[in-house]
Amino acid sequence: MTANQAQRKQWNDERQAASWPRREHITKAVTAPLLDLLALQPGERVLDIGCGGGLAALEAANAVAESGAVVGFDISGPLVRLCTQRASVRRVDNVRFAAGDVQTDDIPGGPFDVAMSQFGVMFFEDPAMAFTNIRRHLRPGGRLAFACWQSPAKNGWFPGPVLAVHQTPPPPNTGNIAPPGPFAFADAGYVRDILRRAGFANLSHRELTIDVVVPEETIIDRASVDAMNLDPAKSALAWKELQAFGSKLRGPDGNLQLRLAPQFFSARNPA
Repeated sequence: MTANQAQRKQWNDERQAASWPRREHITKAVTAPLLDLLALQPGERVLDIGCGGGLAALEAANAVAESGAVVGFDISGPLVRLCTQRASVRRVDNVRFAAGDVQTDDIPGGPFDVAMSQFGVMFFEDPAMAFTNIRRHLRPGGRLAFACWQSPAKNGWFPGPVLAVHQTPPPPNTGNIAPPGPFAFADAGYVRDILRRAGFANLSHRELTIDVVVPEETIIDRASVDAMNLDPAKSALAWKELQAFGSKLRGPDGNLQLRLAPQFFSARNPA
């Protein structure tokens, strides 16, 4: 059975990919602190895990300069095409993108000095396996850093619970692995355990809050409702409730005022 089938289906939906640039008003808020944590150097080889639309990978490519190289790897073919188009338009020659599953696949371009991710590591069926594969692609002494979300309670802007009531609940989690999703890595202790089991060392952790002002369509858009494939009555109700949720976050200028609560983990592949 192919790993991560549900995620593969979701992220290869053309509607999901088409709506992704709107989400980047949120995700790009962590790019600067993530790159500060990594302190990339000219000449380094970088792997961007779950690279999404490629904006962080393009910033990393600038940091490692022409003597370095960046590979963006994502399970979504449509997003990889978006990344590749953006790199071409910006004439960034030291970055390339490939589609695949970081949990199981060989990744081109290694061994890497650095592996990074901006909200791309919370969607694995077997995260310990995934991070073991990531570490396998790092040189000895290579470093890892990624951003993920703190708990839903600290991220009240997230509209998922509003939409979840209209969907069939997932089966109960009977194992020791959190189900894939945006908040799968909310528990810092759980993440540390995964990284240790994958063989990483020198673990560190930092929490942050970031206030952003974003267009309403960043999280309040009809595409997210349409992708749920509900019957027309339920779809109309879900859209109405999502709009009501957005009204509570709207500022005087019509944009949404969000307080984001990400967290950052870093570690090393033992030399």
